[in-house]
Amino acid sequence: MKADSVPLVEKLRSVLGRMEVALGTIIDAIIWTDENGKVNWSNATFDHLVNKHRLQVFGADLIDLLPLSKNGEVVPEHLHPVFRALKHQLNATDIYEFKRLEKNLILEVSWAYVQIKNTDSSAILVIRDVTARQTAEAELQRHREQLRELVEEQTAELVAANEKLKKAQVQLVQTEKMSSLGQLVAGIAHEINNPVNFIYANLSYIQRYTQDILHVLKLYQNYVVETPNNIVQQMQEVDLEFIIEDLPKTVSSLEIGAERIRQIVLSLRTFSRLDEAELKKVNIHEGIDSTLVILGHRLTTDGDVANIEVIKEYGDLPLVCCYAGLINQVFMNILGNAIDAVEECSRYHSDRSLNQDCKYQGIITISTASITPDWITIRIADNGLGIPEHIQHQLFDPFFTTKPVGKGTGLGLSISYQIIVEQHHGKIWCNSELGKGAEFVIEIPLIGLLDNRE
Repeated sequence: MKADSVPLVEKLRSVLGRMEVALGTIIDAIIWTDENGKVNWSNATFDHLVNKHRLQVFGADLIDLLPLSKNGEVVPEHLHPVFRALKHQLNATDIYEFKRLEKNLILEVSWAYVQIKNTDSSAILVIRDVTARQTAEAELQRHREQLRELVEEQTAELVAANEKLKKAQVQLVQTEKMSSLGQLVAGIAHEINNPVNFIYANLSYIQRYTQDILHVLKLYQNYVVETPNNIVQQMQEVDLEFIIEDLPKTVSSLEIGAERIRQIVLSLRTFSRLDEAELKKVNIHEGIDSTLVILGHRLTTDGDVANIEVIKEYGDLPLVCCYAGLINQVFMNILGNAIDAVEECSRYHSDRSLNQDCKYQGIITISTASITPDWITIRIADNGLGIPEHIQHQLFDPFFTTKPVGKGTGLGLSISYQIIVEQHHGKIWCNSELGKGAEFVIEIPLIGLLDNRE
């Protein structure tokens, strides 16, 4: 050996020594075999795993040192990882069972085929003890199965409870919704009514004072021959002649506006019905008209879309004994749906119309009539897109809706059904064809509630 190679050999021995120490501290077992599957080198973790001394491991057959099982069956020699690495030149990882000192371990074994140029082939195996992990996963799976069984046992109870909750929610929404809306409307009507009455009461005085002032001004103009220049200039600047002509018209328009506000307030109070007994004979037409006032902002549109036309075909109806606030809620639900249907149809025609001169006109028709001496009917029809036949039987089911998420709760028609059928002993149904709109028909007995009162 040359003198200059001695230091190199010493360096290699030092590096290998450090590698030996480092590999010995790794928690994974590492084995390097020759082309026949005999151990050339192993770390201390492997020695401990097979419970052998280092001298007993070197040169031993790895298959004898590490007998493996899979699913309780001994792995045959031709399927052992070292055989698969050397004979089939495979690199892979698999899970095996290994019995050590009467204790069954679960090992994750990775193997690789190695052949360096001009040397014999060899295999390297890396083994990790995954017994704790597998046990934990098995325990987790057991708990999951127990949880699944528990969920299955309680599913029937949860479904039943959910159905009860739905019914309770419908009833709660029915009560709270109308109560809240009625209180809100009544409060607004009350707050508006006071200042409107004050304005309305003073308009007559304003009208009289205006006429008196204009009369005095006319007399002044007739008797003063020469008006001072500064007054003439001021009269021209304010356009006195126009003011004299327009002021009475302005006061008159204020009277008309105040009267309109008074009528709206009256409609709001009629809609809320909070100042009346629960069961009372009422004018159905007043309830419909007051509901249309509430929905008035949705009947008018901006831009190129035409306003929704409401056609009233009122018959000669007697007063109806009913829960007025609840009946108004039915009108609100059905008319609101009719407006939604007309708006949807308007968007549909707007997207597909090639002839801009042929615009869609939304129409809602409300008709009433006495069908027998003891029954009346209310029909609310729209010329929207209509309702598919296959879902018409679901219209009055709780939480059923054809509207997008966030647009409807599916409670409006269900509540309306309860109010008409269960609380007023009436009937309600829908007639509809695709492309021909929808019509909701309500029939109410005139004396049914009086006969069934407790």
